[in-house]
Amino acid sequence: MADYDVLVVGCGPTGLMACGELAKRGINVLGIDKKPRLDENIRTASGYCFLDQSFNNEYIKMEPAGNKTLLHYTDSGFSVEYSMPMEGIHHSHMFSDTGKHWKASTRKKPFYHLFVPNNCFKDRYAWAKKCGAKFLPETLVLRAKQTEKEVEIIARTNGKTRTLTARKLIASDGLGSRIARHLGVNRNRTPFGKGPSIEWEMNGVETPYDRGDMFFFGGKNFGGRQGALIMVPSMSGKKAYRLETLSVLPASSATELIEYFTQKGPFSSWFKHAEIIDKSAAVVDMMTPIITPYLGNVLFVGDSAAFAECLYQCATMAGYMSAVYMEEELKGKKGFEGYNEWWANHFEWIKNPKRMADYTKRVLFPRFFSVKELDFLFELSEKNPIVVDEADATPYDFTKVVMEQFIAMPEVPDALKKRMQQIIDGDMGMIATVIGQSQKA
Repeated sequence: MADYDVLVVGCGPTGLMACGELAKRGINVLGIDKKPRLDENIRTASGYCFLDQSFNNEYIKMEPAGNKTLLHYTDSGFSVEYSMPMEGIHHSHMFSDTGKHWKASTRKKPFYHLFVPNNCFKDRYAWAKKCGAKFLPETLVLRAKQTEKEVEIIARTNGKTRTLTARKLIASDGLGSRIARHLGVNRNRTPFGKGPSIEWEMNGVETPYDRGDMFFFGGKNFGGRQGALIMVPSMSGKKAYRLETLSVLPASSATELIEYFTQKGPFSSWFKHAEIIDKSAAVVDMMTPIITPYLGNVLFVGDSAAFAECLYQCATMAGYMSAVYMEEELKGKKGFEGYNEWWANHFEWIKNPKRMADYTKRVLFPRFFSVKELDFLFELSEKNPIVVDEADATPYDFTKVVMEQFIAMPEVPDALKKRMQQIIDGDMGMIATVIGQSQKA
């Protein structure tokens, strides 16, 4: 007889949601994670959430409730409570290699809302434990194998190795899923590379621009290093921001990039009196998604089966839906097939591979143009401010919205407009070409 009904390997937003929902349904579940504490975030997470707009075919309605916020997943049919208010952000900025500035603003609906990743972990972990879920922290899963009736894992806790069995397993162990690798499901996936990311949360940042996300790129900003940096407002204070690097291997390059940017770069004066209040890191590993996210008794959920990060909001709904369909599977119904259908109908890059490219285009924005072209476009945007009531700001659509704003400007040459349309229409083949050209430069 198996030790548990379900083992959940990886207790991020996906795994914690799955554990709590399974326990609430009376299922004997154990969550396993290598972190010593499961109620805190140690992974790079910019802390933004797309609410009151469609993202991955889910519409999350935000309901302020005093000092708390209720998030209603209107399509998937569940709600979660977040223990703090959320802040809407109405401004977005980009800065070219020469310091030229682009800005877009919304009058009514924010581009996105801010939350505190640590509080998200605390909320879901406390809720999952209250529901009766059991957890095994500080534990690394070394190997996994399965028979027709159960799954067996070899895990190490505090230097001691043990064997655990379950009827089913949920692999929610992130983009570099060890379970996916052990069971061979990555063999048919196309890798697009990986890169390190370091995030510093800093308070006391003195910036002259409206509070909003800021995207910096170009060799001058980073002392000639290849990469970019995104600065997102933080809920820790009005002068608090999260600085997240986008860089290449080795991992030390991320540290060098952020240190140069804050201490020596053209914008270093902003950080003269700032202090680092938190640090986190991650390695982002991108490959084509798992189209059928299950194998035998194992269900691959959230980032473990994804093209790129599902982000907290979509990771949470993946965790919830995995529990719903896992209960059906345990009852002898076709639960995994049900999750597979839900997965395909919600995460856009499953049925439409072009959406992988659309998801990637924002971070590649500066690579589509020369420095001279970007300066020209940014100067135009300063003369013709981009201010709208609302805009689609999700990773899928942001670049399209920006390009269409430029295309609508009569001063932009037709040849440049044509190239922008090609960027809007471009697929992963175009993305691979752009990345290849930048690596040769």
